[in-house]
Amino acid sequence: MTLTFVLDIIGAITFAFSGAYVAINHDMDWLGIVIMACTTACGGGVTRDILLGNTPANMFKDPTDVTIAMVVAFITIAIYKPLMNSKFKKDYLFLINTFDAMGLAIFVVVGSNVARQLGYADNMFLVCFCGCLTGVGGGMWRDVMVNRVPMIFSKEIYATAALAGSLFYYLAYDILGEVISMSITLVIIFGVRMWAVITGKNLPVVEKITE
Repeated sequence: MTLTFVLDIIGAITFAFSGAYVAINHDMDWLGIVIMACTTACGGGVTRDILLGNTPANMFKDPTDVTIAMVVAFITIAIYKPLMNSKFKKDYLFLINTFDAMGLAIFVVVGSNVARQLGYADNMFLVCFCGCLTGVGGGMWRDVMVNRVPMIFSKEIYATAALAGSLFYYLAYDILGEVISMSITLVIIFGVRMWAVITGKNLPVVEKITE
C-alpha cells in the first residue's frame, strides 16, 4: 500500500462528505446525494485522466473511490439531521470546511503525482495543472450540478492555494524527495485554505457598476 493510495482514500472520504452535504442542502433525494458525493470525490481525477489520455479513468479501473464515496454519502444522510439539530451545528459546518481543505490538499498532491508517474515529470505546467485540476475539478462539477458559480471563481482563496501547493511540490520533489515534499505541500495547501476560511479572505474582485 503506497502513500499516494492512502492519501487518495482520505481525499475521497473528505470530498464525498463535502459533496453529500451540498446535495442535502439543495434538496436532492438519496440518489442525487450519492451521485454528488461520487462526483465531488472522483470528478477531478476523471477529468485529469481524460486530459492525460489515461483511459478508462482510474475510477473505472479501480472502483475503490466510488465505493467509499457511496458509503460516505449514506453516513452523511444518517448523521445530517441529528447534527444540524444539535448544539454542535457550528462545529459541524466548520468540520465541512476542514474536510474540504483536507481533500483539496490531498488531491492536489495525488494529481501532481499521477502526472509525474505517467511520464510528464519534465513538464512543470502540465504537472501543476493536473494537480490543481484534481484538487478543484470535483468541486467544480459539484457546483455546476447545483447551478451555482463554482466556488473556485467566486469565494475565498481556494484554487490559489492549490496552485501554490502544486508549484511547490513540483519544485521541491527532486530536492527533498517524495515524502518530505508531499508532507510540506499538504501543510501549505491546508494551512492557506483554512486561513482563508477562518479570516474570510478573498481575492480582489472588480466592483460592478449598475445603472
